[in-house]
Amino acid sequence: MRITLDTSGLNRLQAEVGYLGKQATINVVRALNDSAYAAMQASAKNMAQVFDRPTPWVLRSVRYKKATTTKLEALVDFDAWGNKTGVTASHILQAEIYGGPRKLKRHEVALQRAGILPPGKAIVPGPAAKLDQYGNMSPAQIVQIMSYFKSFGEQGYRANMRDGGKRLAKDNKKKGTRGFVYFAIYARHGKLIPGIYQRFSFGALGSSVKPIMYFVDIPKYKKRFDFYGVAERAAREEFAKKLPGYLNSIDLSRA
Repeated sequence: MRITLDTSGLNRLQAEVGYLGKQATINVVRALNDSAYAAMQASAKNMAQVFDRPTPWVLRSVRYKKATTTKLEALVDFDAWGNKTGVTASHILQAEIYGGPRKLKRHEVALQRAGILPPGKAIVPGPAAKLDQYGNMSPAQIVQIMSYFKSFGEQGYRANMRDGGKRLAKDNKKKGTRGFVYFAIYARHGKLIPGIYQRFSFGALGSSVKPIMYFVDIPKYKKRFDFYGVAERAAREEFAKKLPGYLNSIDLSRA
């Protein structure tokens, strides 16, 4: 979102009255920058209200670029650089801002390219997934799953459920931990629905299966985050409030 002002009148004023024109321009810049900051703050506040436990990175993703006396335009937008993997908040929030299908996440794209996640499907955490405080799957568990399936060809990982697959970790009787396998299924199998599961073997006592990820249709969202509307309203309100005060502060005795 750009907060702009027609500068032709100010340029003429600056040329005609010198000091007053320069001071007017400086104070318009102050008002524009205050307005951009207010828009940024309002957007972050609205995200915290609209979304369930948004991460600090998402809340800090709205940035603003200051206006100058040579360019009376302040810019409010999402950080263009993104996170450490190059994913931007605008990419993540696109469906919430405009409506439509959710974009696939990085690990979903990787699992789809590997032939594990079926086309047209997305992933939601299962009851046994490791989640962080924001409700997102643990990156370490995602990497473990991706690495695990990468070690199999298609026939291998599709056969995991039948032949036991490759066990991760070893049984540790002192810690009470056991090795396990991951397997994926693509059609309902008894009580199991399509997804990725973790299976622990207990020898003669049998085994237990825990759902880690479910394969679901790609979610379609209605527009629920009015980023541009919220930012524009906050900016206009702040500009109308600040500009008169700044202009009134000009020392007319020096004109």
